[in-house]
Amino acid sequence: MTWKNVLGKSTIRAAAAALLLTQLLGAAGSVSAAGKDVEVHLIGINDFHGQLDTTSMVGDKKAGSAPILATYLKEAQAKYEHSLLFHNGDSVGASAPVSSLDRDEPTMEWMNMMGFDVGSLGNHEFDQGIAALKAQIFGGLDPKEGKVTHAGAKFDYVNANVIETSTGKTLIKPYVIKEVGGVKIGFIGLVTKSTPNKVSPAGTAGVRFLSAEEEVEAVNKYAKELQSQGVETIIVLAHDPASTKEGVTTGEAADLAKALPADSPVDVIVAGDNHALANGEVNGKLIVQAYSYGTAFEDIKLMIDPVTGDVTEKSATVTTTFQEGVKEDPETLAIIKKSLDKHPELTKPVGTTDGSVLRTDAYNNEAPLGNLIADAMRQADFGDKAGKADFAFMNPGGIRADLPKGDVTFADLAKIQPFGNTLVKLELTGEQVKTLLLQQWGTNADGTPNTKTLQIAGLKYTADFSKPAAERVTSLSLEDGTPVNPKQTYTAVVNNFMAAGGDNYKVLVEAKSSLAGPIDLDVFYKYIVDTFKGGDIQAKKEGRITNLAASAEPAETPAPVNNDPITRAAFVTALVDMLQLNEVSKAPSYQDVSPNAAYADAVAEATKAGLIQGYSGNFYPDREITREEAAVILAKLLKDQASGQDAAVVIAGFEDGQTVSKYAVDSLAKLINKGIFGTADSKLLQPKQGISMNDAKALIEKAAAAKAS
Repeated sequence: MTWKNVLGKSTIRAAAAALLLTQLLGAAGSVSAAGKDVEVHLIGINDFHGQLDTTSMVGDKKAGSAPILATYLKEAQAKYEHSLLFHNGDSVGASAPVSSLDRDEPTMEWMNMMGFDVGSLGNHEFDQGIAALKAQIFGGLDPKEGKVTHAGAKFDYVNANVIETSTGKTLIKPYVIKEVGGVKIGFIGLVTKSTPNKVSPAGTAGVRFLSAEEEVEAVNKYAKELQSQGVETIIVLAHDPASTKEGVTTGEAADLAKALPADSPVDVIVAGDNHALANGEVNGKLIVQAYSYGTAFEDIKLMIDPVTGDVTEKSATVTTTFQEGVKEDPETLAIIKKSLDKHPELTKPVGTTDGSVLRTDAYNNEAPLGNLIADAMRQADFGDKAGKADFAFMNPGGIRADLPKGDVTFADLAKIQPFGNTLVKLELTGEQVKTLLLQQWGTNADGTPNTKTLQIAGLKYTADFSKPAAERVTSLSLEDGTPVNPKQTYTAVVNNFMAAGGDNYKVLVEAKSSLAGPIDLDVFYKYIVDTFKGGDIQAKKEGRITNLAASAEPAETPAPVNNDPITRAAFVTALVDMLQLNEVSKAPSYQDVSPNAAYADAVAEATKAGLIQGYSGNFYPDREITREEAAVILAKLLKDQASGQDAAVVIAGFEDGQTVSKYAVDSLAKLINKGIFGTADSKLLQPKQGISMNDAKALIEKAAAAKAS
């Protein structure tokens, strides 16, 4: 359809032109025609990660560090009569040691000094658990080691999509109202729904995260509450990823904007999490994100009618905090100096490198720095007089920086492993070790690979990528070449994030025994000092991991088992095929389902049959379907319905029953009662997790059979 292509291109060109004009004109880009509107500037950052003394490179120029960022922020606010200062999550966590060694209290002190007005939660605020999160925000003794007492934030934190399971209420207040220049502005907080997969399971114990549908309902609900209090200017601080490329803005924050009604009172959605640039409009909502680590900040300009409270104009600029010619803020320097005086070890060299000990491509292959860290973990002393472990495994997401060329300090090591994780020694069979390696290879919702290659010590293996994930490990041996015995028990060191099943390494929770030990950074530091004695720190690739590229030729026979996650579109297509539905002659009406998509007919048939309805005009075909979403669809095939009370009793019988979304309770209970919906673990439903292709096929077949009977 040519008219669609022309419209799409012209729309993109217009969006690109608008973005360019916004960036060029900046804060002075527009003047209210009425001349009476109040001009308010929202000055903000996201994903700061406690990088108080960290200098980053943007191109070939130095940028960032809190003393430089502070100067930029103070100068920006000084330019305007009316402004507010905010941060959008991950202000702490994965922090530089100047902050992390004191449980990020230095970063909290800096934000209080700067006079932030409002902040939101990011996934890293959950790194150390709910008690630590509350201590940082509200003040009190930090639960980790009990050595740091937090003063608490002198500004408001908001979040609307994290629910305490014990109370059923939001973890913190969902929104706050700020008045500036005689107008009211409401801020609603959100954090990425992927948080449970990004932090240790212990970090989110006691809370649940709203589903995408529930999140939209919550935003609409709180927006109405704000309107009832005379607030028409509404900002959502959503620590959700977004990116703007060639004038087009995409990501979770954009999905949220599309899901909200076109006439929603939400004016701006501030994004975060993926450390990218976003500055564009989606469904009438301005979406903005300013990179990360204090290398940039956003200046969101709002023209607000003082009578109606409505935003009449909105735009944003994102400014990079280049260091050249900028004077460091003395108040910020004083906070950093106070921390360095407490921790002189941060400035002492522990060795040198030639710049080759890097984490490059650690998500896909063996990396020199990954080998160095895994070797250190394997040598860790657990006080059990057992000597070094057989194996060690390090998740690539926990390696946050490279070793610098030249002198290496403790601070450099702490930037590499900033989480303060505890090492854990496990007993695993050879078969479980192989399963762990297989769990490295997952699939994203759009069908692309999601690989998290473990950095290893004490073993080596070959992975043949021409084979399905379940068959990919073709050889597995000790470092001396002795094959790993599937029945034999081995000792393996991992961090507590992995030991609890983080990053989908679920087999580790089945370990025969578990022994907690020292902090990962302490072990890494000791290993560097003892091994290299202040000299040249060396590490290289050693052939521990051999990845064989997939053949260009297709496999002769399909894999008998497919454990890859299934998307919403693929699930509906399989269901429609099974039911042999063929009643619709026109394309579906969802905004995000192209009439030319391979799955368009199936989506239309399922809609006609009343099996799906989407929400806010979207179906989200490429998103991985969750267990509870699949249950809701399949339950519509069955006529009888469990009563609400019976359903609640059924779901309450599972340890994680409280995490089931309200809309899915009856459906899940119905399928459980019918024997259609089973669980590998009889105590867990895992409603928010995806399901595999094979599991989906089995569920659909069972539901179809039950319908026929």
